[in-house]
Amino acid sequence: MSLPVFFSTQVAEAAAGQVLTFGEDVAGHAVRVRRLGPGDELEIVDGSGTRVRGTVSTASANELGLHVASVTHTDEDQPRLVLVQALAKGDRDLQAIEAATEIGVDEVVPWAAERSIADWPAKKRDKLAAKWDNVLRAASLQARRSRFPLRHDLVRGTGLASTLTATDTVYVLHEAAEQKLSQALRDSGPANASVIEDSSAADSGRIVLVVGPEGGISDAELDALAAIGAKAVLLGPTVLRSSSAGAAGLVMAQNSLGRW
Repeated sequence: MSLPVFFSTQVAEAAAGQVLTFGEDVAGHAVRVRRLGPGDELEIVDGSGTRVRGTVSTASANELGLHVASVTHTDEDQPRLVLVQALAKGDRDLQAIEAATEIGVDEVVPWAAERSIADWPAKKRDKLAAKWDNVLRAASLQARRSRFPLRHDLVRGTGLASTLTATDTVYVLHEAAEQKLSQALRDSGPANASVIEDSSAADSGRIVLVVGPEGGISDAELDALAAIGAKAVLLGPTVLRSSSAGAAGLVMAQNSLGRW
């Protein structure tokens, strides 16, 4: 049976045999919500690859003691998978990054595309970015990930292209494309595949998937992405919503890399 997983940066330097004490940020949920107490086992991750497994030694609503049994560290996957997700109404962009996190995305890029109906106005930008962060963290814990996806800053319109690098393999998911993403991934090979669907990738050897808004990616945005080597690709015979296209593309990428 899987152990419950909680988040705390406090475990970054943990070692087996230690007794760590956590405050209400961990104890509140572990004790009040999950009803854990002395003798129960759990795991705590720091979002950067460290996972601590241990047994609860003391428990209250405000404090939890954990006797550390083991500490493991998960390295970053290479190539990294990036989802450029256009802002969408009705929280569909949040649904998209939640599913992407469960599937194993490494980086997400919020994109205010030219045809995006939703936006992040300056006065609400920090609040909306925090909302994305909360979704990424919650989905990571649900998926039992020890390494959480990196959220990049918001990019706008054709400016997305300038955030990508020559080492990125970028795929733009587009219903009018002729080549299928599955074929493009096979052609690029497991070591080089990079998927972009509405994405802003900026790391070496990444697969970037770019997902556009409900109204589609503009011609100017397509031209800007094509100019830096991005390929327009088709997912399949049906048209997917902005909330599900990225997840479908990431599954294909994971499969092409032999991870799934």
